[in-house]
Amino acid sequence: MKRRDFIKTSMVLSAFGKQLPLMAVGRNRRQLGRTSQWETDRVVILIKLNGGNDGLNTVIPIEDDIYYEARPTLAISPGQSLSVNDTTGFHPSLGPIYPFYQNGQVGIIQGVGYQQGNLSHFRSSDIWVTGSDANEHLLTGWLGRLFENEYPDFPDDVPDHPLAIQFNSANLLEFRTSESNVGMMVFDPETMYAIISGNYVPGEDDPAPESYGGDELAYIREIDTLSMEYSEVIYDSALAGINTMEYPDNNIGYQMALTSKLISGGLGTPVYRLYQPGYDTHANQANNHANLLQDVSGSIAAFLQDMANQDLQDRVMVVTTSEFGRRVYENGSFGTDHGTSAPCLFFGSNIVPDIFGNHPDLTNLNNNNNMQVQYDFRQIYSTLITDWFGLPESVAQNVFAQSFDSIPFVQEPLSVKPPVLPAHFKVHAAFPNPFNPTTVIGYTLPAAGNVNIRIMDSRGRLIQNNHLGPISKGHHTFRIEGKTWASGTYFAQVETGGTALTQKITLVK
Repeated sequence: MKRRDFIKTSMVLSAFGKQLPLMAVGRNRRQLGRTSQWETDRVVILIKLNGGNDGLNTVIPIEDDIYYEARPTLAISPGQSLSVNDTTGFHPSLGPIYPFYQNGQVGIIQGVGYQQGNLSHFRSSDIWVTGSDANEHLLTGWLGRLFENEYPDFPDDVPDHPLAIQFNSANLLEFRTSESNVGMMVFDPETMYAIISGNYVPGEDDPAPESYGGDELAYIREIDTLSMEYSEVIYDSALAGINTMEYPDNNIGYQMALTSKLISGGLGTPVYRLYQPGYDTHANQANNHANLLQDVSGSIAAFLQDMANQDLQDRVMVVTTSEFGRRVYENGSFGTDHGTSAPCLFFGSNIVPDIFGNHPDLTNLNNNNNMQVQYDFRQIYSTLITDWFGLPESVAQNVFAQSFDSIPFVQEPLSVKPPVLPAHFKVHAAFPNPFNPTTVIGYTLPAAGNVNIRIMDSRGRLIQNNHLGPISKGHHTFRIEGKTWASGTYFAQVETGGTALTQKITLVK
């Protein structure tokens, strides 16, 4: 990694990921350059039910005898459940959101997961936040790649408000780009602002020297200013925002209340990631799971009503995710073990209040005795990109390096807007990387031009020379095939208009 790239990555991670004050000397308080703004005021709140939520006891197949045979102590009877339809019930602890279901503001997507499900919390979580296949190990997040697509010059040019906010977790992989991180971790805006502003020294208006070191100093000053600006706008939004509802006195309730304040206070952040831990219910599940669902449903219900009271309900959607579901059969500790697919719930006044998919077929389990996947989780993400935020399908395809069918759960999909082009030629991170045997490298041209892509080995020897000819402006991809190559490090060089950008790729067989 080049020194400048290291500084870029480390400084942006500090500014956006760890709430640490930046202590560079001689900082100038100035407005940074801005790119085009996020063109919709819609917001999605993603709530991770951390630990693996038991889907069968969340959305209950009340007519399925196998469900009741498999769970002699854990099954929820039809009389206990909240009626959804003749075959389906909600866990009774979802009572706070039940009136919203009756008003058409709750939907269900059954059987969400991915093929070849991994039962490790850590690995499965990484798959969900990177948007990878089960056998891919990516170093960028799906939201990082999305925002990198829309803000291709980030972090040199930045939006006025943070692109994503995360609560209650130090893992920012979901927001990692090829160069930096577009997410900001927040828990207490007042404390965060006090820490950063207390260490912010505007300094003198002395220009950085015209040297390599001066260039790095100027960049540090820019990131320092950005950290200050974002902490200030978050703090101001929290002060300006209000809560019209009393939220549950628990962690997820606090996160939802703060999200409401930031939205109502005018913060232009389009994505919030919230966390509720505790869903790894291997033992004594009945009471633990009931309490968790009560906490999260009460918090979501308060948020939905809060948004409605402030006439903000059409702007927001809430989606629950979990790294996996749980097994059909209860274990000997009155709990359930790691499974595969599970339902995702979504909430809002601008959703299609339907059940997508069917109850899991408990007579047709996979080879590991787990429920089959009906929807790939990336179908949900792709639908949010295209229908909720109004971006072209090509953007979703660039994010995941493949296409996924959308799920029609957005009531009023936004019209497609054209992709944003960077001011300069840019090469995006290869995806996946490491790879076996193929990877895809993306590049963006601000103007049409001839493109040449070379592949070299670690000794600089030319392996491939691909003359692509004239290419139109915009985003493009090129598939690199390494089936006949030996494992090792290679370099992909993309050249256009006399400028060549090189990226390291690693083949692992």
